[in-house]
Amino acid sequence: MNASCPKRPLAAAAACSALCLLLPAPARAQSDSDSGASTLDGDPAALVLQDEQPGAAQALEGEPMKIYGFGDIGYRHMLVPEDSPWLVYLNRHPSFFVGHLNFYFDAQLAERWRALAEVRFTYLPQGGWRTNEGRVEYGNSDSADYADFTRDRAVGGLMIERATIDYVAFPFLTIQAGQFLTPYGIWNVDHGSPVIIGVTPPFIIGAKLLPPAQVGLLAHGSSGVARDLELGYALGLANGRTDLIPYEDLDSNKALTLRLSLTLRKFGELQLGSTFYAGRTTDNYRQIYFDSGPKSREVVKYQYDERSLAFDLRFTHAGFHLQAEAIVNERKFDDDLRAPLNGGLEPDRRNAGGYALTGYRLPLEIMPYVKGEYSPDRALQALGVDENVALFTGGINFRPVPRVVFKGEYTYGFFPGAEPGGFAANDLAGLDFQVAWAF
Repeated sequence: MNASCPKRPLAAAAACSALCLLLPAPARAQSDSDSGASTLDGDPAALVLQDEQPGAAQALEGEPMKIYGFGDIGYRHMLVPEDSPWLVYLNRHPSFFVGHLNFYFDAQLAERWRALAEVRFTYLPQGGWRTNEGRVEYGNSDSADYADFTRDRAVGGLMIERATIDYVAFPFLTIQAGQFLTPYGIWNVDHGSPVIIGVTPPFIIGAKLLPPAQVGLLAHGSSGVARDLELGYALGLANGRTDLIPYEDLDSNKALTLRLSLTLRKFGELQLGSTFYAGRTTDNYRQIYFDSGPKSREVVKYQYDERSLAFDLRFTHAGFHLQAEAIVNERKFDDDLRAPLNGGLEPDRRNAGGYALTGYRLPLEIMPYVKGEYSPDRALQALGVDENVALFTGGINFRPVPRVVFKGEYTYGFFPGAEPGGFAANDLAGLDFQVAWAF
């Protein structure tokens, strides 16, 4: 990359992030931090700031809150037999859908203080499916609209992607509190639809071998160690996974996250990073009992400890782009507190997988790309599918204007070594199209 966002002092620098890639070349300058650190703070902010002069980005105390975001609409057509078991869980008929509508609320509270929230608007729980006695049925969240003669309206919901307050202690260190994106790899942090090259994230990201987000404290930053060489770092202490309850820790064990990365900006930009995560996940319920008066206790349903190690690589030079991620996760249940259901599979297990994606940005802002994956999936393991899935994708990414991206891709997947007669004996194939925009 010849250039990227202009250098910005203190917290204002964090607003320059991955969506800066969508700007025309003259508006780019070099990023202040690596992907694992700088992009912790708000993806599309660079589009909001693109008209500012390099010296005019220092936010002033009392500056109005900025609101920006991204959205996308997709189309999916599965290319599998009509009786394929995968059509129980994937759309049976070709369908259009709004995938993301994410808003960022970004406030500079003072010279060193910044607050950022990212919220995803979603139709869920309307139409979300649940398994009922072997059938997959769609949920219904209709509610009477009191302002329209009590006619039924589907009620959607909000997903809090992150909500943090940042304090810039030093130019090389920011302290963050709240719900933050786990700083691992590339895809989890740079998750805005206009930034992602492909239509869908890799299976290894959806497998959640590391929690996508955590609630707690995160210290992150970067520092130059030599000419054209930068060290990025992050250290987090949090409740752990937010899958069950995002606002309470169900055990006394705090999760630890550590990330280190090196970015070399010479003959393009090369980033190498690694993230370690260790935490405990517990599910329990509480009850009242009486013993010379009312008392309380918790009953643990299951509990496991896990360790994850993630590696990532990204190299860009002129129009060439290469990125790859690999993750290993080990999960061990307490001997007396094992999960009651796991599709018949042993709950203690090691999951590992990864992906690699490469493409080249041609004139007219067209990028053909290919992606290869090999990944487990926890949702499939819950059905008793122990095999990893191998996926191969080819697609086109086209930017007619900096804020709009068109994508189309074909994906074929199969399960190496799958035995006949099971879910894994059925291959997957489909077409995905998407229009994504930043605002």
